Amino acid sequence: MSAFNWLLEMPLYSERIVRMEALVARLRLVVVAANTLALAFFLDTSGMQMRAAWSLVMFTWAYGLPVALLEPYRRWRVFRGSPITAGVDALAIALFVAATGAAESPFYLLYFLAIVAMAMRFELRQTIAGAVICIATYVAVYVGTAPGLDEMGLLLLRCAYMFIAAVGAGYLSREENSRSRAVEEIERLNAEKARLMSRNERAARMDRITGLYNRAYFEKVALKEFKRARHAGRYVSVLFCDMDNLKRINDELGHDAGDRVLKQVGSALRHAVRTPECVGRYGGDEFVVVLPDTTREGAYDRGLQLVESVCAVNEWLSQDLHIGLSVGVATQPFDAADFPTLVKLADQAMYLAKHEGGNRVRTATDLRLYWEEIPHSA
Repeated sequence: MSAFNWLLEMPLYSERIVRMEALVARLRLVVVAANTLALAFFLDTSGMQMRAAWSLVMFTWAYGLPVALLEPYRRWRVFRGSPITAGVDALAIALFVAATGAAESPFYLLYFLAIVAMAMRFELRQTIAGAVICIATYVAVYVGTAPGLDEMGLLLLRCAYMFIAAVGAGYLSREENSRSRAVEEIERLNAEKARLMSRNERAARMDRITGLYNRAYFEKVALKEFKRARHAGRYVSVLFCDMDNLKRINDELGHDAGDRVLKQVGSALRHAVRTPECVGRYGGDEFVVVLPDTTREGAYDRGLQLVESVCAVNEWLSQDLHIGLSVGVATQPFDAADFPTLVKLADQAMYLAKHEGGNRVRTATDLRLYWEEIPHSA
């Protein structure tokens, strides 16, 4: 019994099986059309049971058209590489051969087509089992109508050819199946490799906590933007942002709470920044934003918007632990002509904002005025 189950065990579902089912369904219609034309116009039908033959032709049309047009094998396994469909084909062929002359029927070649169709859809063992069934039905039809024992040689020759065709087509199908599975495995491994490379690439350029660009990758992006801006003679502004009160949250609520606040601030900045602006975590609680084609005044307004964007984080914090955002602004070409100097000036302007109470925006111009006023105030 176990050997019988192994023989009829169907191959696992694959896209190749579905493609083969579709091809067999279309070829079935071509064969039925050829049989219809042959019976109607090209064959001597004397000695044939034409009523039975035409009934079987109509049955095959009625069975084959819905399978080809509706493609039920894509939805139901009973139509997908199933012995039921192969059995229906074999039975229809046996009855058709019996109706069209039995031992003298020119349509015995349909058995070879049925065997090839099985090899296209099944494994080698199912193809051989199907060929044995086809041979058995043909022998039954042939012996029942053969004129004598002298015709048995022809029967044995045809049966031998059927079996040879089954073995040959089955082996070819097995090799093609192996190649197809190897290709699918290679494609799967390539897709997995691409996913891993994408994940590693993302890990190499993204900050783990905030989801923003890390410092190394952000500086690469920013330097490219500054080179483009310098060649085109365009403005570029830098916002250097530092969170207010994060140290106190870490001290009183723990670093897990601090990381949660960092993550929420990173998300707020990411949603506040527009294309083609870019934002990155520069280190600790510091963030840098690059604003292409933005003047000092425009950058100051954007800084105010960023300060406002992080206020939502305070909803779950107590009043004494509310955070803020101190922002410094520097603009090319007014304040500096290179990225490192511009970042340094924006950083110093940020410290001026902190010195004045935090949660505000100050520019490199404000910084210069502050240093100019220090001697007078002294």
